[in-house]
Amino acid sequence: MKELAELWRYREVLFNLVRRNLRVRYKNSVLGFLWSMLNPLMQIGVWYFVFKIILENPEKNYMAFLITGFLPWLFFNQTVLDSTACVTQEMALVKKAYFPRAILPLSALLSNVVHLTLAFVVLLGLFAIWRVDVNVHYLLVIPATLLLATFAYGLSAMLAAWSVFYADVKFIIGNLLSLWFFLTPVIYPLGNFLGKQVTGKEWLTQTIAEWLPHIKQIYLLDPVSVCVLAYRSGLLQGGQNPIVVTSGPTRSPEEAAAMQAHLQALYPIWHYVLGAAVIAIAFAVVGHLIFHRMSYLFAERG
Repeated sequence: MKELAELWRYREVLFNLVRRNLRVRYKNSVLGFLWSMLNPLMQIGVWYFVFKIILENPEKNYMAFLITGFLPWLFFNQTVLDSTACVTQEMALVKKAYFPRAILPLSALLSNVVHLTLAFVVLLGLFAIWRVDVNVHYLLVIPATLLLATFAYGLSAMLAAWSVFYADVKFIIGNLLSLWFFLTPVIYPLGNFLGKQVTGKEWLTQTIAEWLPHIKQIYLLDPVSVCVLAYRSGLLQGGQNPIVVTSGPTRSPEEAAAMQAHLQALYPIWHYVLGAAVIAIAFAVVGHLIFHRMSYLFAERG
């Protein structure tokens, strides 16, 4: 409670840092915020061309499918990247004046919350063009974003603290985030992965086949994946179970429906949502404690 009171007392510093972060990002830029959407939209366009046109992905409304998955991922990715360097970039301020150091990762987080909000407005405009129904289930985005922001803060806080002492952190996290992206159901339906069976005689294939059931369990406890699923459930599926299996050249609609029902019974989604929430809160608490304990050495180290 004492730390929360202190953060509230220095709220003007937090707001000024958020405002400065937003202003600096687009300084001398003609398009301003549009640059935040232009790059993701180009990436989504490439994925759409590769997976929908070339590989003939059977997913309906695949563009909306991609965007609703990429928005929360982009928020998480950019928050972690910005926060990892937040202390080292503000070392002059850290040495010059006292303020709760937790303001630094919080300012990076809140700056990206603003970007996510603006991007969501753009998404609603695209939905109007694509005639995607707007309904009350869109409100699922709010708790999903809170869950993701909690997890992102915890991870960002500990990485920000470690990066002051170890320069390797920023390089490691950049590579890990690139791998993490493909382990998150942004460009493929979750049900297709959960229903996947691996067979083969090679040692690596056999090892993956042996560990695959455990991998699926861990996969569903990832707060980032849960958030992506919640976005899709609320924005595209009317709040229904997000474990969806698509039909295709090797799977008829009847087979897809049967597999989907089996997977939804096998993986009760709310159990994993609660598990992901516990993990997110644990990361937030542990990350904050690590950051707080190391913050007294920031000025000396810098």
